[in-house]
Amino acid sequence: MSALPKSFKRYFWETDFAKIDLKKHQTYIIERLLEYGNLEAYRWLVKNVAKPKIKNVAANSRRISPKTKNFWQAII
Repeated sequence: MSALPKSFKRYFWETDFAKIDLKKHQTYIIERLLEYGNLEAYRWLVKNVAKPKIKNVAANSRRISPKTKNFWQAII
């Protein structure tokens, strides 16, 4: 996973962006980008994270809304 683009800082407003560890916080990053991200965020996610991991988070996360889950399960 390559570094989070600085433009994604807006999706992590309550977190110290500099302290986000891409490997350690991978599920958190996926949740945030699926819930709040735009097309650019989705493209970055697909390029940097295995689709099975994204699908798993979309299907099982309790941190994303049911509406978001349904949307991403249909897309991914």
